[in-house]
Amino acid sequence: MDSKAPQGSSSGHPELRIVLIDKDDDKNKVVKSILNCENLTGERVGLCTLYKSEHAGRKISVVEAPGWHRDSIPDSMKEELIRSVSFCPPGPHVLLLVIPVKALCEEPSAGEMKSAELHIELLSERVWKHTVVLFDCDDGLEESALREHMRSAEKILDKCGGRYYVLQKSCSQIQELLKKIDELLEENKGDFFIPQHYYELIQQRNDEREVRRRRGSLHKIPPNLSQEQGKSKEKTETVDAAKNTLLEDVPKISMDYRQFAVILMVVVCALLGSVAGAQNGVLGSFTGIVFGIVVGVLLASVTMYIHTNFYLHVNSKQSTRTTS
Repeated sequence: MDSKAPQGSSSGHPELRIVLIDKDDDKNKVVKSILNCENLTGERVGLCTLYKSEHAGRKISVVEAPGWHRDSIPDSMKEELIRSVSFCPPGPHVLLLVIPVKALCEEPSAGEMKSAELHIELLSERVWKHTVVLFDCDDGLEESALREHMRSAEKILDKCGGRYYVLQKSCSQIQELLKKIDELLEENKGDFFIPQHYYELIQQRNDEREVRRRRGSLHKIPPNLSQEQGKSKEKTETVDAAKNTLLEDVPKISMDYRQFAVILMVVVCALLGSVAGAQNGVLGSFTGIVFGIVVGVLLASVTMYIHTNFYLHVNSKQSTRTTS
């Protein structure tokens, strides 16, 4: 992951940080062109050299990293190359991979280009996003020779997105080169290259945050479970409302039924009593009616008790099951 540079690190940023990786041991001629300065004063740090200058109000830092001309890279040189991107903190905006194009030399071999590729990838694959290939040409170089060198570096150019610049020695091209670099900064939205050590620390912290986030989510109700609980609660409330409605309606219905049953029972029993007592005359008939009324009330009460405590209770349970 690349980190976002401070505000204004794109085109027009007051500071530009560059790491220069060249084939030759003597990189001063390229640095002079970049810094537009003939008298260089650099700070030696191990196998690297740090140069600082200012151009048109813009501070420019250039770190010369160890060259890539050797077929095999010693461990000490690997360490110095990895350290080079740390000498312009918090990280370089651009890495210039310099491929010298000599007038009297043949095109670089496939082994040399592979060496250059492996050399820069010691910084990680992320580095290609910030890399520009710089063809350092001699004066009077024929265009055909440049095309041959570009063909040899085709794989490298593909990896860095086809970004390259041709530096001629006969003229000052600092403005054009800086414009090319600013285009890269715009493309990367101001991002700069983070050294691998700090990048791994950032990744580790991000992983730890993700673990804490996942652990915290375990204490929360999953969305699906929460929805099911909401549905269950809503269903329970619906059943309760149905029960309440049933309980409110049953007494009214039961009350009307009781009144009718009592009257019916009393009338029937009174008739039966009067018929039974009629054999003893008027007094016997009256006594039979009174007795029939008492018996009718008792029978109606017993019938209502059985109806209320058994029949309605069973119907209420059946209604609840059906609703569930």
